[in-house]
Amino acid sequence: MKFSVGVSPSPIYNATKNIVNGSRTNGEIIASRERLESDYVEVQRLENRNIRAQELNKIGCAYNKLYQQSLESADLERAIAIHEEAKRYTSLSDPLFAKCSNDLGLGLKTRFGLTMNRMDIDRAVTICEKTVEITNDNDPKLLNWLHTLGHCYMARISQFGGEDDQNQAISIWKRMVKLARDDDPNKHAFMGNLGISLHTRFEQSGSLSDLSEAILTFRDAVNLLSAGHVAKPSLMKALGVTLHSRFTRHGDLKDLEEALSCQQAAVDLTSNGHPDKADILTNLGNSLLSRFEHFRSISDLNTAISHFQAANITPDNGPKRPDHIGNLGNAILLRFKHLGSVEDLKYAISLYQLAVDLTPNGHLDKPALIINLGKSIRLRFKRLGDVQDLDNAISIDQEAANLMPDHHPLRLHAHPEKLALMVNLAISTQVRFEYFGDLKDLDQAILFGQAAADRMPDGHPQRAYNSNNLGVSNRLRFERLGDIKDLEKAISLFQVAVDSTPDGHPDKPRCLCNLGVSFTARFGRLGDVQDLENGISFVEAAVGSMPDSHPEKPGQLSELGYAIELRFKRLGNSEDLEKAILLKQAAVDRMPDSHHFKPNLLNNLGSSMQSRFEHLGDIEDLKKAVSFFQAAVDLTPDDQRDKSFSLSNLGNSCELLFQKRGDVNDLERAISFKRAAVNLTPNGHFDKPRWLGNLGNAFSLRFRETSELSDLKNALSSLSTAATSPTGPSTIRFEAACQWADISYRLNQPPIAAFDCAINLLPQLAWLGMSLRDQHIQIARAGSLVRYAVAVAIELQEYETAVQWAEYGRSIVWQNLLSLRSPLDELRKSHSKLAMRLQDISQQLEMSLSYPNLPDKKTLVPLLEAANKASALAAERDKIIEQIRTLPGFEHFFKARTFDKLAPAAYEGPVAIINTYDFRSDALILIPHDSQTPTVSVVHIPLESFSNNMSISMFHDFTRLLSSAGVRARDSRKSERTSCVSNGGDSFKNILSHLWLHVVKPILEGLAYQVSLPIYWSHSLPGDNTRIWWCATGMLAFLPIHAAGNYDSDAIGEKISDYVVSSYTPTLTAIIDQSQPSMTMDSQILTIAQPSTPGATPLPETENEVQKVKDIATGIRVKQLINGEATAARVLQAMKESNWIHLACHGMQDNKEPLKSGFLLHDKTLELSELIREPLPKTDFAFLSACQTATGDVKITEESVHLAAGMLFSGCRGVIGTMWSIQDEDAPKVTEAVYRWMLKDGMPNRKEAARALHEAVRELRESGTNFLSWVPFIHMGR
Repeated sequence: MKFSVGVSPSPIYNATKNIVNGSRTNGEIIASRERLESDYVEVQRLENRNIRAQELNKIGCAYNKLYQQSLESADLERAIAIHEEAKRYTSLSDPLFAKCSNDLGLGLKTRFGLTMNRMDIDRAVTICEKTVEITNDNDPKLLNWLHTLGHCYMARISQFGGEDDQNQAISIWKRMVKLARDDDPNKHAFMGNLGISLHTRFEQSGSLSDLSEAILTFRDAVNLLSAGHVAKPSLMKALGVTLHSRFTRHGDLKDLEEALSCQQAAVDLTSNGHPDKADILTNLGNSLLSRFEHFRSISDLNTAISHFQAANITPDNGPKRPDHIGNLGNAILLRFKHLGSVEDLKYAISLYQLAVDLTPNGHLDKPALIINLGKSIRLRFKRLGDVQDLDNAISIDQEAANLMPDHHPLRLHAHPEKLALMVNLAISTQVRFEYFGDLKDLDQAILFGQAAADRMPDGHPQRAYNSNNLGVSNRLRFERLGDIKDLEKAISLFQVAVDSTPDGHPDKPRCLCNLGVSFTARFGRLGDVQDLENGISFVEAAVGSMPDSHPEKPGQLSELGYAIELRFKRLGNSEDLEKAILLKQAAVDRMPDSHHFKPNLLNNLGSSMQSRFEHLGDIEDLKKAVSFFQAAVDLTPDDQRDKSFSLSNLGNSCELLFQKRGDVNDLERAISFKRAAVNLTPNGHFDKPRWLGNLGNAFSLRFRETSELSDLKNALSSLSTAATSPTGPSTIRFEAACQWADISYRLNQPPIAAFDCAINLLPQLAWLGMSLRDQHIQIARAGSLVRYAVAVAIELQEYETAVQWAEYGRSIVWQNLLSLRSPLDELRKSHSKLAMRLQDISQQLEMSLSYPNLPDKKTLVPLLEAANKASALAAERDKIIEQIRTLPGFEHFFKARTFDKLAPAAYEGPVAIINTYDFRSDALILIPHDSQTPTVSVVHIPLESFSNNMSISMFHDFTRLLSSAGVRARDSRKSERTSCVSNGGDSFKNILSHLWLHVVKPILEGLAYQVSLPIYWSHSLPGDNTRIWWCATGMLAFLPIHAAGNYDSDAIGEKISDYVVSSYTPTLTAIIDQSQPSMTMDSQILTIAQPSTPGATPLPETENEVQKVKDIATGIRVKQLINGEATAARVLQAMKESNWIHLACHGMQDNKEPLKSGFLLHDKTLELSELIREPLPKTDFAFLSACQTATGDVKITEESVHLAAGMLFSGCRGVIGTMWSIQDEDAPKVTEAVYRWMLKDGMPNRKEAARALHEAVRELRESGTNFLSWVPFIHMGR
């Protein structure tokens, strides 16, 4: 909208009045050219230079007056020439010099307004500056000279801008206001000019102090004038405009109401025939539009339109008529946006076209008018979908740019209209991308939008609008290419748009909706349910603040329905699904078929109906889904890229129809639609893997029906292409790889490449840019696939591949985190800068990872910023790693370890990987061979009598047994446990017996192990017992393999402990020896005891337990933290300073959020999420004498998410933990026995921990205690 801010000052410049023989204008006689030339000849005869100069200057002023009447450029040229001549007859010391210079400057300024010749205005400024410089402040004529100089500056500013000129003009007006007496009849004009300049500088810089000063200046000027003063309406108009500007910036309704009052008063004070009436009506109309946008009162909009129509009474040849027509077009266009009438849109376009046609080429306002025309035509394209409109809109924007010469103000660095042009070009090219899918258009849109953003200062009125549009472009590029950095950028931009847009502003709902949609998109990529909740919250806010009649309301209703349906799919609440359907149906009902967005709404509604069919099984829902998808396809032109989305949806629903009713025609239609979706989507498109995966599944389904080999070939081709695509969501590519692998195996096709592809996608599935919780959520689906792959590799006798896959698929999140702490010594030697960059960004990423509670409103923004930062850091880290892999010798940098790099895990003893799956169970044993060069081989031992179903059944029995025994917290309730065990002891024996018969005994027999003599026998030495490490998968990972045996028999050789000393390891990597400071007599043991934790059951024996450690560790420094000393902060700090750690306290495993498992200390729970953030560089060994420190989470069986594994991750080489709660009186016994073995002969030896625990548990077991007491103690690591 264009506002007129000008002030009509009282005349200061007065020409000579003693001119005769001419015409009259407004009662003043204007001399003819003939008389002026005759006078000029007479003046040439004068010999006195001063008199000649004075008379010549009078003639020049008379020619200037004649030009104002005739508008003949020859008169102006003659005036300038005569003023030049008059000035030559004067000198700096001559009092006439200032007058002649001032009048010459006025002439040059006038000619500049015609020719835009920079030399004229520059010379005018120079001449007038000199005039002011030589004039004393007491000279009454100084105000005249300052007035001329100020207007020269303003003329130069209007065309070329310039901060210095703007500041100089303001300085001049302030000087004039200060010099003028209060009774000066022109003081109001000086103040008006000052107000205009301050307002102009505000528009350029966004300085609120300038705007406030302009308002105060205009108020003072208005107050100087009486009610009937001729200049009062003009100043009231100016005051209204500046108040409106402040309302636009701050949203204070008081400013808007005062602006309306001022502008209405200006209208009332101005007669209908007055030349300023149209401007004043226009300004009043614009303020009414602002009030309409705030309150949505249609009467305000219609009243504004009537004012704009009244303003158009200006004659056709009036210079401001195009502006007034353009303002009417703005109002009509706003009514279209509010009511959706296409007739209003067409009328607005016709008005804009008329305004452009009435504006001559070269006019400064023409580019801005063309911009508005292009914007309205682009809106018609969005509404009606005519591609010609889109091309015309872009051409029009480019025409506007071409019409700007280099000196045009729109070429200035931050001129508002130039920025508007850049924003419009960004939007038009973005819309063209949305229609045709050409990435060049999207890149161009981002280029234009970013260029505009870079030139906008904080507080710029278009900052929010551009941030919103630029955010959309970045989100579209994310949807196309899948780069998470684009989505993070979009979220950041939308947040800026939301924060910069006041509540009640008409653009606020759009900004809120886009922010919400982007959070929903990030949920789809990373799986963080908090992103989904944020997305729903923002879109709900958008829907709630948008009027029902707004044409964008249907789209927002559909977006809200989409997000709520996602929540249904994630959390399973049927009410969410019903709400989603109602919202999407309302969106479809409100949108006319002619609208180009209608297919999207139909697709969304169809998806919800299909979801309800899948949930409830009603085929009528599925039939409705098919009809909605078909309607979407029918309404979408073939050359629109969204058609592939509609086609794929239609294909999926037809496939479901086939599966429901068995009609092969439905399947044929499904394949046809899905193939069309693939063919319409260019290679490299983010969605192409999804369409390919859908098509592959349909071919596979038809192959099972027809056995046509071509269908099998097409299925494998589609799925493999989807799985190996460089773009697309990792979840989609992983699912395609799983389907590819499954079909290949089941149909006797080579499956290794497919399984390898799926397993190599696991780190992307649990991407480092996600929070730890979300990594675990994403990886939960992977455990079954890994065990399937390992089973297939074993069946094909690819044992080393099976070992590699078993390793890659376990503890993925731990391995991700370990990669952040990996030493970079080799890289640092040859590429130190890259190593420093990688180390720095890895450290930042590790610090940014968190596992927070669901945030409240106060913490939401910081948590969002943290999540955005983590994603951006992870993306940057990925790029650095890819760069490193291009370097010679670093091709495998940070890639998964091959078998030869995993083999050292078995150098100190066999490692048994036990894999269970639906069709087979096996053990792969890594066996070391003694030689000068250590080697490792893989022994395969099939577990023919064991099955995956058996492991699941045993796990459930075991869980019920522990629940009935109440072993969920360390306490002293021995009598209760004894009662439980006496009733369930047989069940415990049965579980241990099954583990012995079906798992452990076959492995020991396969290894030809013999019974080992107990260490306490006098002829046996420490170290004689064979070590073995267990690495179990699936539900077997939660069962006590180390205690397997036939406990109904007293015979030696019927229990695992008769043969081996058992340890566990979450992965092979965890037990590959790494450098660690050796334990010496100067080292420190940290003991923590909590005999009376606030809010928990007392544990009186814990203090006795840690005292035993101190008594045994003679000669070694022992640091004790007991009760109130053991705060979380002190414990963490002491851990980092200690070599061995002993915790005797309550512990707990959180079954809902495993990373919230922790140790109950004096002030709070020290959670696993906190522990893993703190590397323990000195710690070699930890004894976790607390309950449930090695329990884990059944939802993520392969991840080992428990306290013992967390200690291994943080740096411990060996850990003693518990699978369930232990009894308070048992812990000191085990502790004493363990430390006596580990500190034998006074020398600490961490590698004796497993044997020490083996003997300590044997002593406890042989003392007659029950299974619940001795079985939970386990050793992990080295």
